[in-house]
Amino acid sequence: MSGRAIKLDLGAGDISPPGYIPLGHSHGTEIFPLPYRDNSVDEIRASHVLEHFPHAQLPAVLADWVRVLKTGGVLRIAVPDFAKIAAGYLEGAVQPTEGYVMGGQSAPDDFHCSIFDVDKLKTLLHGAGLILLRPWSSGIGDCADYPISLNLEGSKPCVPELRVSGAMSVPRLGFMDNMFCAMEAVLALHIKFRKHGGAFWGQSLSNVFERILEEDQADLILTVDYDSIFTPKQLATLVQLMMLHPEIDALAPLQSSRHLETTLFTVRGEDGNEPVISRDDLAADTFKVHTAHFGLTLIRADKLRALPRPWFHSVPSPAGEWRDGDGHIDEDIQFWRKWEEAGNSLHIAPRVAIGHAELMCRWPDVNLETFYGSMTDFQNKGLPEGLWQ
Repeated sequence: MSGRAIKLDLGAGDISPPGYIPLGHSHGTEIFPLPYRDNSVDEIRASHVLEHFPHAQLPAVLADWVRVLKTGGVLRIAVPDFAKIAAGYLEGAVQPTEGYVMGGQSAPDDFHCSIFDVDKLKTLLHGAGLILLRPWSSGIGDCADYPISLNLEGSKPCVPELRVSGAMSVPRLGFMDNMFCAMEAVLALHIKFRKHGGAFWGQSLSNVFERILEEDQADLILTVDYDSIFTPKQLATLVQLMMLHPEIDALAPLQSSRHLETTLFTVRGEDGNEPVISRDDLAADTFKVHTAHFGLTLIRADKLRALPRPWFHSVPSPAGEWRDGDGHIDEDIQFWRKWEEAGNSLHIAPRVAIGHAELMCRWPDVNLETFYGSMTDFQNKGLPEGLWQ
């Protein structure tokens, strides 16, 4: 029994999901405060019970529920969505408006004392210390399956915050869309942002890394490529995943190649071969990879400090050449090989899919209609078909 996960169903009725312990007055137990020690519960499910507490008491109730969660544990909340109920009422929908808002009032416990919308519930969950907030589905036919149900889950982090410094190797000219993405994200997340310019990417990034390690008290170093396109929420998700998973030493998002029909990561199985990536892998928060891109990647500063130098150096093919497919090793790939040899882990966050900016060209074809082609295709193949040659 000691190794079994503890999952609680708070305010449970006649049915609970398999493996959950039902708690509540109908089961002769209390759900606040919970009779569990700190950091002892894996998951908590509270379906349409939080609204029965007085609104002034909500922070204390959530704090107690989060108290018993283990780090990495999940709290799932379902409450009536007042915004949906009000919209239905104003539209003349046939619905039990008073029952949704005020409770059925058929028993002393059947009265609602609080109302919620998405913003209020998110504020309460963040205030309780939870991160990575997102919707969840019930599927057992309880109140959490109602169309007016607001279902949000959050996870208890291993650390309350992580200090992040950004690093960027920049060209003389770059994509302004990328720069505005970076500025919007780092300002929103209070990230110090540093750059180094030069023709040699690895040398520039090394110089920025060294400066951060010497001058900043950073827990994480964020690398931003000059052509990555992303949102503050995507960056926040990556940071929150690192807060949840101390075993991950570096984390990259999913990003497509600008030149090839592929994504910028590689995996390697225990036998040394490349395994097939399944849909289950892509549905997970993270999965382990062999190499990745530096487009929007988080690296633990203490792991980088201990990594032997030089961090970035390229290796030519056995013939001393640098052609595609000739066996040479680019400096970013060499970094990840050295990273792995030092015993460090690298993961991809498949739910965080960022963009890769590329210049496009508009061509008038023989019918004077517009044809779009990438500059990569033009450089590799010349003029597109369908134009006057």
